[in-house]
Formats: sequence, C-alpha cells, structure tokens
Amino acid sequence: MVLKAKLEKMRWGRAIVAAVAVLAIAGCSTLPGQGTSKAMITMTDEVANNENVTRNFALVPVTPDVIGKIGVPMKAGFAGSLSSRSTSSAGTKIRVGDRLTVRIWESSPEGLFSTVEQKSSAIPVIVSNDGNINIPYVGNLPVAGLTVDQVRTHVADGLRGKAVDPEVSVILEKGGAQSVTVVGDARSPGRFDIPASGLRLLDAVAMASGATKPTHDMEVSLVRGSSVARARLDEVISTASANVWLQPRDTVQLLHKPRTFSAFGAVAKPSQYPFGTEAVTLAEAISKVGGLDDKTADDSGVFLFRFENQARVQSTGVTLPDRKFTDGIPTIYWVDLNSPEAIFMTQAFNMRDKDVLFVANAPSTDLAKFVAIVAATLAIAS
Repeated sequence: MVLKAKLEKMRWGRAIVAAVAVLAIAGCSTLPGQGTSKAMITMTDEVANNENVTRNFALVPVTPDVIGKIGVPMKAGFAGSLSSRSTSSAGTKIRVGDRLTVRIWESSPEGLFSTVEQKSSAIPVIVSNDGNINIPYVGNLPVAGLTVDQVRTHVADGLRGKAVDPEVSVILEKGGAQSVTVVGDARSPGRFDIPASGLRLLDAVAMASGATKPTHDMEVSLVRGSSVARARLDEVISTASANVWLQPRDTVQLLHKPRTFSAFGAVAKPSQYPFGTEAVTLAEAISKVGGLDDKTADDSGVFLFRFENQARVQSTGVTLPDRKFTDGIPTIYWVDLNSPEAIFMTQAFNMRDKDVLFVANAPSTDLAKFVAIVAATLAIAS
C-alpha cells in the first residue's frame, strides 16, 4: 500500500509539473485563434507607450459623429486633363489621319473648280503623317492642330487671286482620327466616331451596346495618352462629373471586376463575399456572413479594416499613424454592438471594395481554450 501511494503521488506530481509548463507556455505565447485579439487592437496610446509599442494604424471608434463624416464612401472619378470637354467639330483640333472634305464654290462657270453643269467641286483629303493636306492650286497646307474653321480660312487665302470669288467649306468626315475605342467586357466593342456635338463616356459605352455584366460589377478605365483613370461604372452613372467628355483616340476599357469583402474571426461563415448589389452596408455584410458566432464572438469587438483616405481619417479627430501605404492610411473602425444605437450606425456605414470584417473572440473563449488545454495535459499526465 505504501508503494502504491508513492506511485500515485509521483504521478500527480508529474501532472502538476506539466500543468505548470502549460501555464508558462500560455504566459509567453497566444492560444490558438482566428486572428488578433480585441485587447491588441484597442490598446490605448498610453498603454502602447508604456509597453514601448508603436501603433501602425489609425483606430476609429464608430460614433454617430464619425458616421456623418465617413459613412458614405468616396466615389472615384476622372480629374484633371481627363475631364476636359470636347465640344464640337468646329473647336476640334485636326489630327493626323483625319478625313476632310473641302468644297469650293466659284461665281463663274469657267472657274478652276466650277463648270456650266456644276458650280462647285468637292475634294476629299486625308491629313498626312506630316500633318499636311494637298489642295489643287494651293499646294500643301499644314493643318494638324488647327480647327475646321482655321483650315477653311487657310484654303480660302490660298485661292485668293486664283479662283473666281471662291467660297470654301470644310467638313470633318467620319472614320478618321476623331474616334474613340471601346474594349473589354462590352457587348459590342469597337471603334466609334465622335459626332460633331461631342461624346461623353457613357455615350461611348452605349455605342458599344453596354456592359456584359451588371454595372455594379464593372470597372471602367479611361486611357488618354500615358494617363489612366478608373472608376466603377455605377459611380459614373450616378455622378454627373464622372461622365467626362472624351477626346479623339481615347480608349475606354470595361472590366468585369466584382467588389468583394472578406470576413474572418468569430463569425458564423468566414469567407470572401461579393457585394452582389450596388451598395452594401456594414449591417448587411454582417448578415451575409451569418452574423456573429454566438458561442465565441465578442459583440463589443467588431472591427473593419481598410486603407482610408487621409483627409477622411483626419476628419474623425484620431491620431494618424506614422506608417502610410500607397493605398492610403491603414485604418481600423471599431464598432461596439452592445450599444443599441450601433445597429443603426452599421446601417449607415457603407462597405468598400476589399474591406476586411473581423470579429474578436470573447475573453471567456480564450479561458475555455486554456482550461481545455490544461485538462487535456492533466489527463495525459495522469
């Protein structure tokens, strides 16, 4: 009996040592989980300084005041030279490759360009690579960069003293350089002439029979020389300033690019989700993922990660981090769903493409994991 008691004592001694080892390990590392903890995210600046830790992100608690500043997402548009207007053929600059029709009338039936049967002659010309056109009795005229009215004036000046009271008209024909190209996920991509009244971005999309997918899943790019601007097609439709005037040789590209957000942590169904509609609120995003996991989630620790515009972050009054990225300021929006008004705020907070929704585990979940690890260790040791 004495020997049996000693063996039992030694076995429980080994179990206690093993448990202490588990406690030591748990003290210097983290328990298994699905992401960072609420405590690590919401660490105050004072605690961060005491621990000699630098926060590399902006933490923005979501309040009604914050919702009023950043709830509605920014809309991308086309700015600078890409928004300039091409008004009409009269103000359009002639380019290499343009097709012109120069018609010349004379008052005498025995003129250079008139006969008894016909008092005018139409001369079709194409602007050459060196920017010139050739008109009989005038010779080569440099016209690249001129307007239609300026070309008409130069032709009339060249005929003065040669033709009999000449009257000149110049028409910019279709099929020349005054066109735009629509490519990508359009129903009928191709090259389209710019009419005399000008051409807007959505007009070009309509000429290509529209996009192959719903507008909220489409991205439109406008390429002009070495400049490229991008926007969502639904934003171009809803924002008048984004429906810019096109210029000759612009390229419009339509791409099927659905917006998505990712969700992980203590949610029912972690995954990547498409928007599926023109806009998705934070409340709808939480619903899409099946809500919070009622066994593990900390409803006071709902976080949204995104790269945010600096001016929008500054408008919330929080301290900006030292580290910045080309995509913007790394920003975490913190929502405490324990507050009844938080439900209304999530309905007014719109998601953005590539947002990340993260729900932290409740502290009791980590405690339960720890107890389970200790219990398993004791069972093995015993």
